[in-house]
Order: sequence, then structure tokens, then C-alpha cells
Amino acid sequence: MCLYTYQDIKMNFNRVFAIVIRHYFTAIHQLERFFDVLISPVLMIVLWGFLSSYIQGLNTPTLAAFLLGGIMLWVIFEKVSTDIGVNFMFDIWDRNLINVLSTPITFLEYISGLILVSLIKITITFLSMWIMAAIFYNFQITSLGLGLSLFALNLFIFATSFGIFNISLVLRYGHSIGPLTWIMPFLLQPFAAVFYPINILPEVFQKIAYFIPISHVFEGMRQIIKGGQFDIQSFWLAFILNIFYFTASVLFFAFILKSILNSGKLVKVI
Repeated sequence: MCLYTYQDIKMNFNRVFAIVIRHYFTAIHQLERFFDVLISPVLMIVLWGFLSSYIQGLNTPTLAAFLLGGIMLWVIFEKVSTDIGVNFMFDIWDRNLINVLSTPITFLEYISGLILVSLIKITITFLSMWIMAAIFYNFQITSLGLGLSLFALNLFIFATSFGIFNISLVLRYGHSIGPLTWIMPFLLQPFAAVFYPINILPEVFQKIAYFIPISHVFEGMRQIIKGGQFDIQSFWLAFILNIFYFTASVLFFAFILKSILNSGKLVKVI
């Protein structure tokens, strides 16, 4: 049986854009929200940039590029996956979610708006990191070509899936587990092979890493930096896994939402 009708899933993009505008006006009056957009990523680039400069001085420029490229791509995943959940939590903490849901905006439009807000913020974040890396550390990530952009797209898709999953957990178990929205991405980092190849992991960890899309993204990035070749196998493995995880996260969200709407538990969350 279908969980939703066409009326439930169709979107009005004007209402999606309204979510973006609302977050814009909130952000300019709450400057602390810019910490994750500019200050935190820039500090990470400064920290890892100094380390990369030191390593480059040891005549290992490829390793330095691995580190800087890894941290820049990791920020894309970490910021998007947490930002979707954190923006949702802000609406709960500000007791604003009930106001949003009392409008004609559907949950699909609301979530789409949060994803679009995250895309805009990560674009600003990436540009700031790119400028910092280029000026101070002579690292041009854009020189790695279109291949890296395709891997970055896989990062964004998986981060979006992760963010939708986080929102589903908050809807199901309440805002008390909200901190998980910014903790859970780091639980994947040891298996994601951000700064090292998968083959140095213990065999059990390697098997886990194989089923995590972003591990193939970072493997592909290192292949581009090392040999200038696009690793099409890593790309397609990440993409196929992303299709599975994105579909699963959307279905899980639809199931949880339908469940709490039928049981009347939504009012306890908001």
C-alpha cells in the first residue's frame, strides 16, 4: 500500500524557497550560525594546512595533497549531514516547527528547503576553504578536474541521506537525541578512509568500509591526486550505494512520519 498520495509528495518550489529565505533572515540576526559556515572550516584548513606544509617540506607533496584534499571533502560531508539535522533541531528548540507545519508547506517541501539551505551554506564554506588553501598553501583543488566534482556529488548525496535519517530519528525518539545529528558522522570517519587508503585498515574494517559510499570517494580522490586518473570503479560503487541509502532514508522517513502522524506523537516532538 502506498504511504502517500500525489498531493502529499508534490512540491511547490516557492514554498521551498520560503524556507531558504526564513533561514537567511534568521542567520543574519543570529551570527553564531555563521560559525559552521566560515569560522570552523577556515580553522580546520589553517590547522591541517600547517601540517601539510610541514609534510611538503619533507619532500612528500602527494601526502600533503592527500591531507588537504581529504579534509576539504570531509567538510562537505560532515557539514551537510549535520546541518540538515541541526537546522531541524533549531526549529524544535525555537518552538517554531509548529508554526511552519501550520502553513501550507508540506514536510517534503520543508525537508527540501533544509537541503537547499545546506547546499548554499556548503558552497560558501567550500569557496572559503578553496581560497585559503590556494593562497596560503598553494593547493588548487579545482585543478583536479571534473572527476573530483563527480566524487563531491556523491559526498553530497550520502550526506543528504544521512541528514534525512537523522531527522527521522528525532521524529521517532524526540529531541533528546538531537545531539546525535552532529555526532554520528564522526562515527563513520574511521571507516571512511579520509586520510589513508582502505587497505591499511583491519580486514573487518575494510569490509565495513566497502559498504560506505564516502570511502570510495576518498579512494577516488587519492587516485586522481596520485596518478591524475579518474577511478570510475570507485565512482560507480559510491553512486550505486548512494542510490540504495538515499532510497532507504526517504522510505524510512516516510514510514516514521506516517507512524507519528497516525499516533498523534508529532505534538510531543514539536
